[in-house]
Amino acid sequence: MLICEFCGASGTEEDDDFQLDSNGFGFWCEDCDGFTYFDQIKNRHRFTLILEKKEHTNEPLVITDQKFNKRLSPYRYPGGKSKIVQYLYSHLQIQNSKTKKLISPFAGGASFELAMLHAGVIEELHLNDLDLGVFALWWTIKYMPFEIIERIRTITPNHQDYFKAQSIIKNDYLGVDLIEAAWSSLLVNRLAYSGIVKANPLGGKNGGLEKLLSRWNPKELIRKIEYIHSVSDRIEVTQENAIDLIEEAYWQDEATIFIDPPYVQKGKDLYHCFYTEKDHRELSFLLDSLHYGCPGADIIVTYDYNKWLNGLYEYPKVEVIGRIYSA
Repeated sequence: MLICEFCGASGTEEDDDFQLDSNGFGFWCEDCDGFTYFDQIKNRHRFTLILEKKEHTNEPLVITDQKFNKRLSPYRYPGGKSKIVQYLYSHLQIQNSKTKKLISPFAGGASFELAMLHAGVIEELHLNDLDLGVFALWWTIKYMPFEIIERIRTITPNHQDYFKAQSIIKNDYLGVDLIEAAWSSLLVNRLAYSGIVKANPLGGKNGGLEKLLSRWNPKELIRKIEYIHSVSDRIEVTQENAIDLIEEAYWQDEATIFIDPPYVQKGKDLYHCFYTEKDHRELSFLLDSLHYGCPGADIIVTYDYNKWLNGLYEYPKVEVIGRIYSA
């Protein structure tokens, strides 16, 4: 007896109600077009939606002997995942070969992704970001790291440098090359309050240089960049629309797609490239459709908790966790 896990329709292999997968993994339901595995435990591809709620008191508790370096990224990113690396790790299907490649359509600071690569949990990493500056920094670290390292070694940024870099970002990097875009992105990220591109510099517009540079550590930045470059043969860097990338990446059976889209409520205030409600709806429809209709990569989605999200996604397993935010 075959039972569709989505609509509950039942029948036998001989019935016309089901279409068997030619690879023998499962079947499609003719009523709802959902795909169900024969062996739910061994073959099932997962779809998890993790909602980070500031007021939630139950912090995620994950017991594991695996140790991670959570501070490999040169970025300080709003909504960065360094505080929940172990929790996210617990959602990777290592035994079911879903960790050959980790694909990140909204890479941002990539703290979780880099931690998994450093620990040997994944074999390959795909970092994608539509923001030209973010893409440019990852691209430069992979292909031309010494361009950025030399600037870090020889330049002590000041307020004028900060506002020049911020202006470049606000003007969509118009007229600058990838190196300048990467430098502007890094500079503003390290010198802005909470790493927010639209924020004032640390210490205020008229503050002293000491406060401005309180999060600017040249030796530490160089160390991080040199490490990432040393493993960059295992890192792919792209600047694609996330929707387009996800549609292609989903068919990689031995991969996990880690999706950390811009915040729902405050995204436009925090990021240069943000999402509208229409964008979030388009993303949810795509992810539901892929998981529902075909076997493929595992999907892990993280969001800041927002009531608007209730009902937006239909098929993922939903988990609400606590989150500690810091400036």
